[in-house]
Amino acid sequence: MVHICGALTYTLTVLLAAMLARGQAKGREGLVRALVAGAIMLAPSVLGGTEVFLQEPNHAGTAVPILALFLLLDRAPERWWVPPVACVVLAAVQIGDQLGLVAATAPIAGVAAARLAMLALRRRPLREYWYDAALLAAAAASYELANVSLRAIRKFGGYYQAPLPKQLIAPTSQVRGNLHMTLQSIQLLFGASYQGRHPQLNLSAELHWVGLGLAAAGLAVAVVTFFPSRTFPSRTDRVSQILAAATICTLVAGVFGTLIQSLSYAHEVAILLPLGAVLAGRMLPPLLPARWWDTSSEQRSSRPATVVFSLLGIWLAAGLAALCFAASWAPLAPPQQQLATWLAGHHCTAGLAGYWQANSTTVVTGGQVLVAPVTPESLDVRHWESSSAWYDPAQSSADFVIAASDPSVPPGGLSILTVRKRFGQPAREYTVGPYVVMVYDYNLLTRLGGRAFPGVPGTG
Repeated sequence: MVHICGALTYTLTVLLAAMLARGQAKGREGLVRALVAGAIMLAPSVLGGTEVFLQEPNHAGTAVPILALFLLLDRAPERWWVPPVACVVLAAVQIGDQLGLVAATAPIAGVAAARLAMLALRRRPLREYWYDAALLAAAAASYELANVSLRAIRKFGGYYQAPLPKQLIAPTSQVRGNLHMTLQSIQLLFGASYQGRHPQLNLSAELHWVGLGLAAAGLAVAVVTFFPSRTFPSRTDRVSQILAAATICTLVAGVFGTLIQSLSYAHEVAILLPLGAVLAGRMLPPLLPARWWDTSSEQRSSRPATVVFSLLGIWLAAGLAALCFAASWAPLAPPQQQLATWLAGHHCTAGLAGYWQANSTTVVTGGQVLVAPVTPESLDVRHWESSSAWYDPAQSSADFVIAASDPSVPPGGLSILTVRKRFGQPAREYTVGPYVVMVYDYNLLTRLGGRAFPGVPGTG
């Protein structure tokens, strides 16, 4: 299910990006715009990009409703019903992923405010203000609507969304490291990250550098033309302004925030790929001479146009070839397959482990084994993607702990010494690959701390 949903999500992201890149253009120009965006997103790197977009599409999937909303703003007329629909969609995005605040809500509000300021400077009639004012109000209202909805979900027994970290802004000393990690994440997302042990992938990375360069150029054009000037008298359209603002907001969050601690957190800014692809498609083709889009027989033989479109076709074909090459790879077994098979075969049905071992092992067994996550330092309940029922001794039981033989080796795990210090000497121990299964003869849940879940009465 994870893989199928990842494939569906990524397919929708590519299609929506191509449609949004096309904009209002028709004919050859519209086709080229869509193909540029599609080609940039066509084949994520086999190592890295595929994991982000197909294997763990938690933040990458947020691009689907965001791109759909941007497409609505791009295609729908300026009518009264558009801002309320935008408010509902923005609230739904924030309920599912707080990334929506950075990648959609704040950009829409910021662009609306900027456009209102420009209208005021130009002393335009008041009737021209209403649409941007309505979008600004819709973005602001969506934040409160999301909070009300989350409180209602919690009240009626649903999930509790953890608040944003108290320290959202990174210390000055970490900004340089964050910048380096953000740039590496962007390379990985765009498929331009080199893998020294795979020469074929290095060639694919060089191909994807073209897409990354086009995305950067598209963002630069959108920023330069954001406001009208003597050099650029025509202002960038509203949706292109929102796309540029969303890209910049996400980049700023990555560099000055505290989320991207390593490349394993690249999914936090995964939306940069579709945003960059759309900007490349929307902003760059209009810079070409207008006669290139003329399909008459006289203009069709234009040599520069033929060269550019031929190169675009070759680049697209190379992207398709990279996609076929990636699809030819043999599927890899889940990293916890050996452990999951051993647990199911030995009828170990409920236990505890670190975050990564707990979730992946439970999924690999198809639910035959329920491994609840605990914190690595104190072995308390981990209040993240977990249910209070898993830790209630009256409803559940756990009699084994999965520890790592060497917790320093990624993805880490619980230390054997920490487990023994908290739960005592186990009745039996089994070594399974890089893990040690420590079996006890009592319900370990009775010794867990932190069983009180936020918003769940009676826990503790």
